[in-house]
Amino acid sequence: MNVETQVKLDKFKLRWYQADIWDLIQSKKCKRLLYIASRRAGKDILCWNLAIRRAIASTCLVFYVLPTYSQGRKAIWDAITIDGIKFTDFIPHELISSINQNEMKIKLKNDSIIQVIGGDSYNTSLVGTNPTFIVLSEYSLMPPDIFNFIRPILAANGGTCIINGTPRGKN
Repeated sequence: MNVETQVKLDKFKLRWYQADIWDLIQSKKCKRLLYIASRRAGKDILCWNLAIRRAIASTCLVFYVLPTYSQGRKAIWDAITIDGIKFTDFIPHELISSINQNEMKIKLKNDSIIQVIGGDSYNTSLVGTNPTFIVLSEYSLMPPDIFNFIRPILAANGGTCIINGTPRGKN
């Protein structure tokens, strides 16, 4: 007997100015998105929750990339919102199969994987992988050729890439 379980994804509260981005990615009308916003505009919390929903919707590999591995740990893996919610707690516990703290990797029961990685080692950490959803957070601080490295992967599998960041002047 099949039993359908309903899971609430109610911890994330969309800000009014994020609605268009949310709709574009959720509807899959947009495969490449550049999101530039000021500091504290909620770029990472928005993109993290979009990544979670993609991993829940279908079995896939999701990479959340920050400029360095340690920034990934601070800004996503160990991050806590103003409301006191850990970023990792946006994923309903009943959907999690396993968590690897050292690799900042969460495996869901549908076999999806969400992993936080550093852009500083992209040429080794992305080799041989097949992510279908990638977030490049604080892109202006990453190696300039990182997108050219992942572009063929996403072109081959029809994947999605969100590039987010804060204006930093000359770049």
